[in-house]
This record gives sequence, structure tokens and C-alpha cells, in this order.
Amino acid sequence: MSGVFKHINQPNRKKLRPIALACAFLMLAGSGVLNAQTRSYRAGRWEGDIPQVDGLMSEQGWESAKWEGSFIQRNPYEGEDPTEKTSFKILYDDENLYVAIRANDSEPQNIERRMSRRDDVEGDLVGIEIDSYFDKRTAFTFTVNAAGVKKDATITDDVHPDDSWNPVWYVDVSTDSMGWVVEMKIPLSQLRFARKDEYTWGLQVFRIIHRNSEYSAWQHIPVESPGWVSHYGLLEGISNIFPKKEVEIIPYLMGKTESYKREEGNPFATGRDYGYSVGLDGKVAVTNDLTLNVTVNPDFGQVEADPSEVNLTALESYFREKRPFFVEGSNIYRFGITSGNGGLSQDNLFYSRRIGRRPQHCPDDDNGEYIDCPESTRILGAAKLSGKTRNGWSIGILESVTSKEMAELDLEGQRRKEVVEPLTNYFNARAQKDFNKGETILGGMFTATNRFIND
Repeated sequence: MSGVFKHINQPNRKKLRPIALACAFLMLAGSGVLNAQTRSYRAGRWEGDIPQVDGLMSEQGWESAKWEGSFIQRNPYEGEDPTEKTSFKILYDDENLYVAIRANDSEPQNIERRMSRRDDVEGDLVGIEIDSYFDKRTAFTFTVNAAGVKKDATITDDVHPDDSWNPVWYVDVSTDSMGWVVEMKIPLSQLRFARKDEYTWGLQVFRIIHRNSEYSAWQHIPVESPGWVSHYGLLEGISNIFPKKEVEIIPYLMGKTESYKREEGNPFATGRDYGYSVGLDGKVAVTNDLTLNVTVNPDFGQVEADPSEVNLTALESYFREKRPFFVEGSNIYRFGITSGNGGLSQDNLFYSRRIGRRPQHCPDDDNGEYIDCPESTRILGAAKLSGKTRNGWSIGILESVTSKEMAELDLEGQRRKEVVEPLTNYFNARAQKDFNKGETILGGMFTATNRFIND
């Protein structure tokens, strides 16, 4: 059991390490600030039927909004006009935010379209970033490339991106003789904002032209600027909308069969195994700031496998967390002891991959017994409450219970069982408060692991 508190003073947020945001072009490093005028865009209200997201902008409702452009290069020639013109328009209604982006291209045959997995966008792309908290530290990003591949992420602490966030939103692209067009529909339920009569949000729109290695943005943020979200332009004109409370329940039922080579004499290697599993995942927006995630007997079979590794040391191997329940909001539970790698060092107080890991004990087979040992520890249930309030509080509370796992041993038909992992409870509480517009952060973490061992 441990309780640790950390105070971070970030005067002017200087000496930040480079980070990747949507691609490798956003290099936020160094010190000093070049003045850039804060721009603003006024969104209009959508009139008419909800548009069909097809990348064509054929609905009449789009005509009520004005195009906004005048992007400025950030790379490779900072401050210069882009080689191609980019413009956008934004509308909204009670349920959604609608975004259209036209990316003109004098050589449409050379637009780089690359198919890839979600969050791994390459080639020509455009994106929009929204600071709906308007805390100048947190943003939600929505990116798409010319092939229609999505990337979404959150940005925390002004400059730290996290692409583990996977919201529900809609986008499509089309190509014509002038270039390519993007049409987005972003449900307001995927954003976080407090209830007001009229809203002002942070806004950034950007474009990457792959063949020119060119990054341009609507709100110019100099390369030497010590921040990112804190320098966004303004999105104004949104009024008479209300925060949406999201409720999501996903039950599952899974059956499996496994075939392998039969091992003569081994009662546990018959050549075919069967199994099934049933469980439930859920998400509830307790308030517009805090979200409760719950899971019962979760299934992580769809999660990408870890890379192969041979560990010949006595130290634990560390792998990236890929399981959806633990990935969402993981930035709140990040508490590095050192400030290496921009505060994202591996020596964190909390390593979620220990929850549900492979049992740490396996019986010896000195007596010639056959052993059937489970490959993982089943998570009976877990819940976490996480989010950031309008007052600058980042809160995370996680509780999970893993089952008691037994290995089965057989010696000439005589069977017995042996505990390989005890019933275990994991608890984690994290709190952090921003002061002085985020220049100073005060936070702490409390962790506890309780194993019920009877022998």
C-alpha cells in the first residue's frame, strides 16, 4: 500500500520534449514565444434535416456557414503561405457538431491516400482540435486522411497526446478536380463541456501535405512556442446546447474451440479444447465531467498481441496497455516518478498490466505429473470513475478484483489442484489540481494491492 504526492511547478512550460500529434510534424520544443494573433471563428446553427455524411456536402444547410481559410505553414517554412489552399466551415445543432474541410490541390493525382488501421494515419490528412473544457490544457482531436482512415486522441497538460481515446464520430471524404473534401459529424456527447448560455471553445484546424512534408494550421503556433492547446484560436457562436450524458451497455457471449497436436498420455492435451465466456461492458456519464466505466468478466480477445520478447533478467517486462477498459482515461493514472520522456517515463506508480496478468506461480513437475496451468488471471469485475472537472480537478478512482486461479495436476489418474494466483483486489485513487492557469500542478496518488493468501 502506498500514498505518494507530487508537486510540479511549470513556469512558462519551458524545455518541453518533442511529441507527436497526428504525425511527427508538431515539434513543441525550446523556449521563447513568438507573438501570434489569436483568431476566432463563429459557428452557425444547422438548419434543415441532419446531413448525410458522404463527403459531398450536397445539403443546403451547408450554405448558411462561411468558409474560413488563410492557413499558415509551420513546417517546413514557418510563417509562409501554404503551397495549397485549405478552408473549413463549422455548424452545430442540439446533438452534433458539423465540420466541412476543403483541401484544394493543384495536383489531385498526387494526393497521398494510404489505407491503415485506425489511429495510424499516414499520407495527406486534415484534422480539427477542440478545447471544449476551455481550460487551455485539454483538447479532443479528430483527424482523417485522404483514404478516409480516422485518428482520434486527447491532449492533456497542454502538449501530451493520447490516441487511446476512441469516440463515436462520423466522417467521409471525396475527391474532385479541385482536391479533396472532408465531411464530419461529431456528436456533442463525445465532447466534455459545462452548461452555459453561450460557449467559447479553443479551436485548431490543420492540414498535412505528404509529398511536401508540409504542415499548416489555421491558428499559427510558432515552433518555438512552449505550449500547444493554450495557444488555440477561438470557436464562438455556439449557444442553447446542453451537455450530453452518455450511457453505453455492451453484453457479450463468446464460444471458442482450439485444435492442436494430441500428446499421448497427457490427459490435458487431448488435441481439442472447448470453452465459452459471457460478460458485460458499460459506460455511464455520471456528470458531464466524470465518466463511470464498468466491466464484468471482460473479454480482451480482440486486443492486439504483445511483441515477442525473451526476458533473461530478474526484472519484469513492461508492455503497452492495449485493453480498452484500462486504456480509456489512462493519462489520468499516469504518475511517473521521474520527469524523463516528457513525464511519461516507465517508472510509474501504477502499471495496469499487472491486473489480469499470467499467474505468478506454476507447480513443479518433479513428480512426473501432467500440469494444466491457466494462461491468464480472470478479471471478475472492475470499475473506474475518471474525468476532469471545470474547476481543474483531474480525478481517477479504479477498483478491480481478479479471481483465484487453480492449476490442475494429474499423476496416473490421480488429480489434485494447486493455487497459482490468489484472489486479489487492486485499488487506485488519483487526484490532480491545476493552479494559475495550469502553470502549477498539485497532485497525488494512492495505490493498494490486497492478495487473499491462506497458505
